[in-house]
Amino acid sequence: MDEQKKGMSKGCLIALVIAGVVLVIIVAMSIVCYTKRDKIMEWGIVKMMETTQKDILANLPDGMTEENAGKVMSDFEQAVKEKRVHAQDMQNIAFTYQEAYKDKKLDKDEAGILLEQMRKVANADSSSIQPLAPQ
Repeated sequence: MDEQKKGMSKGCLIALVIAGVVLVIIVAMSIVCYTKRDKIMEWGIVKMMETTQKDILANLPDGMTEENAGKVMSDFEQAVKEKRVHAQDMQNIAFTYQEAYKDKKLDKDEAGILLEQMRKVANADSSSIQPLAPQ
């Protein structure tokens, strides 16, 4: 008589090992992302600034010059790199950015709102950069 094999088949065992490895990788990536979340957010905000700068300069709000807008953006970027910007402020600006680009373009009002948020967060020199008029 043939004896029945005890234990799992090779295919089932391989599937369990692969599932275990994938689970370990996911947990490790989650831990790394959680511990590096500030750097990830900083990187995202800086990349957002680089891609948005051209659109903001093309759609300046009334009363804002290219020089002043450039100063606000560079001050904000510097503040982010120096870690002077709180995570909640970066989240608010990222949310505003997402809302502004829902229609795939930036208008003057949206550019003004973004610039005003950046100016407040970066604590820009208020004597050289005039606050934007309420919209």
